[in-house]
Amino acid sequence: MKIAIAGAGIAGGYLAHLLDHQGLSMDVYDAMDHDTRCRCRSCGWGVSAGTEKYLAAIGLDLNEYLLEPMSSMNFDGLVAGTPLITVDKPRLIRDLTKNISLKRQNLGQADAQDYDILVDATGIKRAFLPPCRSDLTLPTLQQRVAVESNGDRRLEAGVYGNQVPGLGYVWVFPLGRNQYHIGIGGIGHFRPESVMDRFYHGVSGNFTCSPVCTCRGDIRVASPYYSVPLYHSKPRHSKPPQLIVGVGESIGTVAPFTGEGIVYSLECATILAESWADPERYSRMVLARFAWMRKERETLDYLLVQGRKNGPRLRDRWRFFRNARRSGIELPLLEAFRRMGSLTQWLDNPEADP
Repeated sequence: MKIAIAGAGIAGGYLAHLLDHQGLSMDVYDAMDHDTRCRCRSCGWGVSAGTEKYLAAIGLDLNEYLLEPMSSMNFDGLVAGTPLITVDKPRLIRDLTKNISLKRQNLGQADAQDYDILVDATGIKRAFLPPCRSDLTLPTLQQRVAVESNGDRRLEAGVYGNQVPGLGYVWVFPLGRNQYHIGIGGIGHFRPESVMDRFYHGVSGNFTCSPVCTCRGDIRVASPYYSVPLYHSKPRHSKPPQLIVGVGESIGTVAPFTGEGIVYSLECATILAESWADPERYSRMVLARFAWMRKERETLDYLLVQGRKNGPRLRDRWRFFRNARRSGIELPLLEAFRRMGSLTQWLDNPEADP
């Protein structure tokens, strides 16, 4: 049986390791042709402590990739403790693909026909699976920034929904050596460049920010439920049907509220390896494990349609709180509920100038 994995990012690279440990052989394709300085798609490089167990399962140590701990973060003025860290994602991807047979090219549709099982790990491209039932993507703009303090203060890690005149947020993630990822992700009619400029202007009294590089990209925040089909049987001439199965962002395993996807890609790949060649079981397991993503997606749908008029409901505030707790963020319940009612400037002030 011939197996191919299209895409050698976090999900594809990790899955290749797991299948190799099961004694399976496969071809892994990825041209690594992202038009970015780091050769990765736009990503803040933030992960939760839950990532550690997945890396340990294949003999990797999370501490080897640690850039900066984010032991406390500012959430629109509310400072909370977190177990979050930033990691050297390019190095992690290199190590995930170090000992596998990686073909540095993208798998074409014609060549893909030769494989009995094809794993679509192409992320936002979803190059081989049929379209999602109801897709939703989040455009992002991110810069790697050198930050010089004009005094003794240090720019703190944070997430700021009140900076974005749309449904979204600004993130500030430290990378070490006075460099940061500062990015914007949002849905709405606004210019991300203008939001970025306003953020830099707002901190200019205390910090000098010098962009090093810039990248753009989209993140699939549809949730697995709205990203079905998670697998597909494709007829082939004179051969048995080909099984195409998705993993990671290609099937929406990204937290809709936060865009966090690294740990969920690792978890999704683990589920696929455990249910290998049983796509129905895999689909059931993924939909059950990430059912909370469906609820978050439905909150986004509600806010996009009715949020300006009615604001977030009690269930929406609870889902935001649960999202924070899921990541280990120590938000006090009552204060978090109060502030999460003000998700963005767009909801606070529908007349705000984008």
